[in-house]
Amino acid sequence: MKPILSIIIPAYNEEERIGKTLEVILIFLRKNKISFEIIIVANNCTDNTFDLVSNIKNKLIPEIKVIEIPNGGIVGNTKGQAVSVGMKQAIGVYHIFMDADNATSFHHVLSFMDYIDHGYDVVIGSRYISGSNIIKKQPLFRIILSRLGNILIRILLIPGIYDTQCGFKMFSSKASKDIFSRTVVHGWGSDLEMLTIAKIFGYKTKEAPVDWETQDKSHLNSNAFIYTLKELFFIKKNIRSNLYKNEK
Repeated sequence: MKPILSIIIPAYNEEERIGKTLEVILIFLRKNKISFEIIIVANNCTDNTFDLVSNIKNKLIPEIKVIEIPNGGIVGNTKGQAVSVGMKQAIGVYHIFMDADNATSFHHVLSFMDYIDHGYDVVIGSRYISGSNIIKKQPLFRIILSRLGNILIRILLIPGIYDTQCGFKMFSSKASKDIFSRTVVHGWGSDLEMLTIAKIFGYKTKEAPVDWETQDKSHLNSNAFIYTLKELFFIKKNIRSNLYKNEK
């Protein structure tokens, strides 16, 4: 039976946090009687994330599908590749990807589904617009890098979006198919790429405020800022070469 909600979680060395996140999700979905599938994509892990999630699936949550992406010569967190692989497997009416640390409060899934029902194709969580609630802030240097990066992103690539990097984004099934069949960026810049493709296809995008709390042991570091900017210019090159063109 086709689920209402497909949840994609890219997981890079998340053995210490993924269990708690899955518990929170399961309680919420069963309380609200939402049929679902959860697709965990273990991307380039060097810990026991894959085995841990497989055990949870077998004992507690049969709706989980576990996919393992091998190294393939790429070092570190390949979030973009993981999200794309998961989205291509999703069969629900609504497709959402979220961070494995559950930094964004999962209850927002209901309002995001409502936005899709009312004509939006893509709904993205935002920490930087009116109505957002930062429960626990990032370190100052990460806030500064994030804000500087977003200014450049708005100038060079995606005007009007104030938080491209929040790891809580929902897509209609049609938008998901069109967008993630064209993604090629593997790293932190993948959020920029998916929003760029949505813009090229004319998909209606909503930036919605969320409750957000930075989590301990984050895999994001200052190098992510540099990698994201490099991928920004890679995306601009792809635009010029019509890699993302809408052939309709």
